Amino acid sequence: KSRAVEKYAFVRDRIMQGNLYLSQIREDLTFQVYNLYPDYVFPGKIKGVDIQVDGLPEVDKTVTIDIELHALDTELEGAKHAYMRILSEIGTFTDLYLYPVDENGNRLSGNTLGTTLSGSFTLNKHAKAGFWQTPQIKITDAVGNERFEGANDFGWKLYINNPLEDITAPEYVNNTASLTKSVTTIEAQEVQIIHAVWQVNEAGIMADSSPCYASMNDEILSTYRLEGYGDYHQETDQCAVDFILPNYMPSSRYSMNFIQMKDSALNTRGVYFTNTEGGLRAEDINMDEAPQSIELVTTQSDIEWPELALNDIQISAIPTNPEAPNGETVVTMTFKVRDNISGYNIAALNLRDPQGIKHHYWAYNADTWTLFPTDDPTEWHTYTRNIVLPVGSAPGTWGLSEITIYDRAGNFKGYDFTETVHFDVSE
Repeated sequence: KSRAVEKYAFVRDRIMQGNLYLSQIREDLTFQVYNLYPDYVFPGKIKGVDIQVDGLPEVDKTVTIDIELHALDTELEGAKHAYMRILSEIGTFTDLYLYPVDENGNRLSGNTLGTTLSGSFTLNKHAKAGFWQTPQIKITDAVGNERFEGANDFGWKLYINNPLEDITAPEYVNNTASLTKSVTTIEAQEVQIIHAVWQVNEAGIMADSSPCYASMNDEILSTYRLEGYGDYHQETDQCAVDFILPNYMPSSRYSMNFIQMKDSALNTRGVYFTNTEGGLRAEDINMDEAPQSIELVTTQSDIEWPELALNDIQISAIPTNPEAPNGETVVTMTFKVRDNISGYNIAALNLRDPQGIKHHYWAYNADTWTLFPTDDPTEWHTYTRNIVLPVGSAPGTWGLSEITIYDRAGNFKGYDFTETVHFDVSE
């Protein structure tokens, strides 16, 4: 309705026979944003792409990508950042963000918009040689307007001259996976650690950052998987991932059903230790080998999600420039949460603007980064989240459409504050 009025009218009149469906947010969770000059303009189209590769054939390459936008007005058609995924001919990839720069190539400070955006990354000398492509570039401005440019919308040529290319992904050595336990002390409390270890066959060099990944599942259907990243030890050719499990984690048998390895050339291989046949990517291998498992016994198993005081949520909004409102608004939200054992950890908030666009925010607190709560988690505690909506934000009625609350044990609960209202149009 806010992006393609004619298409909306066609669907409403020809398909839905004039019936209307409106999504309303609970009235006490709405607030007003004022703006005399709202920004409904998408960032400009790409009118130029410049790609530079620095580095001799047998050394690492530094790739710098600049894009220039067609914009008559930087404030309206400029961008905050651009994002792309760059893939080789065999599917290895790297993600890249571009940010506004000045005429000298220096990055602009803060949330300053720009029409020239730049970003760079280092590609290992063993990465796939040949042409690398991006299927799409997503360009975003300060208020969340997004333009998606496809590969046919701009010129692109990125060639990597790597005679030392490595196109073989690391291999898992069969029957080498193992799980062991140990006990240590963190934050003055005893915790158990499950150590996942497996052997890797890699002719080259493993990735510097997060070369090893593993996920585990317990036997409780209501809980989510555990996942973690670890290191590769070249002297033993082993991947090692540690899972820290405090006493509030559920007592159960934990099974490692998936591992993944990545080398410096970005080759990635995943291995499933299950008999599932569907949903595997081409680089993932399904092993007949049974998943390794280990028993974890705790005394305070937390399998209940945290509780939100649904009728005790307050939202207020104050424009930063009330004499000439420009959309910049300070939104203050307070809410109360309690948990049975492990304690509230973090919340995800979704604000919906009058255009129907969702804006996502995280609500952190003083205990978000601690392994254990510092107060009594069973008591109601009040938390506050301040959000500053940017200049140009859409005027009208905004609201809190959804909030998801997480505890430290990984339990979570989503609360939806919208209601769909149906208007039946009769002849």
